[in-house]
Amino acid sequence: MTNIILFLAIILFIVYAIYDQVLMNKLKGKTLLSIRLQHQSKIDAIILVGLIVLTITQSLQSHIEPITIYLLAICIILAIYSTFIRYPRLLLKEKGFFFANIYIDYKKIKQLNLAEKQILIVDLTNGRRLLVKIEHKDDIEKIVNFFGGYKS
Repeated sequence: MTNIILFLAIILFIVYAIYDQVLMNKLKGKTLLSIRLQHQSKIDAIILVGLIVLTITQSLQSHIEPITIYLLAICIILAIYSTFIRYPRLLLKEKGFFFANIYIDYKKIKQLNLAEKQILIVDLTNGRRLLVKIEHKDDIEKIVNFFGGYKS
């Protein structure tokens, strides 16, 4: 049963990775601007990898099935990929944008503001506020130009 759950989790992650890296670029029209965002906290992934390694070492003493060890090793690789190799992106399209893998139509934007430390604040009409942490300072100018420049 454990192997089935691990296998399904790996398959679901691979489907998510394909959606994140390939399909989002093609959905909802042409991507006009792709902005690299800051990574979130990496400590969670390090703890997860540590727990999986601990599970593997404990399980080796109790003669765990080799397939379970391989599946756990794949989970470690996927955790490293999702935290250290893959980076979050803001994809600006013709009629909306993708942020945190969710599409938001431009019509739902109430207000855009720039904050310190390269943060774009997006207030939506439903009362939600998105904090978009831009990785490179030069990308802020690209976003401002995309949305029509500064208005006074």
